Amino acid sequence: MQTLQTLAPIFFMAGLGWLARTRKWITPEQKDGANQIVFGLLFPIMVFNLLASSTLQPSIAGIVAVILICYCVFYCLGKTLLRRLFGPYATISPFLLTTAEGGNFALPLFLSIVGTQSPSAGDPMLLDLAGVAFCFLIIPLLLPGYTDKKASGREIFKTIIHSPMVIAAFSGLFLNVTGLYAWMQQTSWFGLYSQIMSTITAAILPLILFIIGFNLEFSPRILKPAARFVAVRVLLFAGIIALLYLLFPATMENPDFAAAAWLYFMGPVGFGVIVQITPLLHTEEERAYCSGIITLNMLVTLVVYVVLAVMMG
Repeated sequence: MQTLQTLAPIFFMAGLGWLARTRKWITPEQKDGANQIVFGLLFPIMVFNLLASSTLQPSIAGIVAVILICYCVFYCLGKTLLRRLFGPYATISPFLLTTAEGGNFALPLFLSIVGTQSPSAGDPMLLDLAGVAFCFLIIPLLLPGYTDKKASGREIFKTIIHSPMVIAAFSGLFLNVTGLYAWMQQTSWFGLYSQIMSTITAAILPLILFIIGFNLEFSPRILKPAARFVAVRVLLFAGIIALLYLLFPATMENPDFAAAAWLYFMGPVGFGVIVQITPLLHTEEERAYCSGIITLNMLVTLVVYVVLAVMMG
């Protein structure tokens, strides 16, 4: 019964989003407006709070380094050994083999299991630090090799510092590692701060789930190449999970952190990557391919989520 109580709201809101799109109750433009409010403003505030209040594992720096190295290796594999598997999508597929969507997808699912007040609540965002680095630091350096446009170091830096998610992530980590958040907890106004964060969190999660459901869309014509790509991606990211169990067994013994890892790495490519490689998406077919692999990968994540909710419920 507890598992059903956890799963029902998730699938209800996602289903409502899907129904709103198929029945045209909400237009894509209206959804985009809600998307901007949630992911451009409210969600970074929640990420900031989660990372500021998270219990940082001593091994987290090593874990982030290993993940970042894996992303670089996957990109290189996509450019070389795996290139023939991706056919007409070989140019964009190496980018899609990297990163996972932590903040906008894995995190809300994870929070529905452990709760927003859990010391482990920020674990998916800690895992996502490598994805943030690859998306906002490495991809801008790679793109000029595919296009005629040469991005200057100044332009890349401006892109990074103007990203609300990047600002929120590193600001939250700064408060955590410097002890400023612990100091805040001792002040008389911390209760007010906590209440504000609780209000923001309550508003965000249902909207995120609605938007996830709204975005579930698939074009049958790209089923075969998208399914082949997702199979390769899931296999590679399962390798990252196995590597974490091998190199950081003590950390992975924590069931909450292990659940965060499974949800995160079984998720779709980071949505920021899609935005970054927009200059490479020249045809509607390529855009449909990106949408298709994200949708298929989301379904894989939802299966993993149901299993974890049953096991941990």
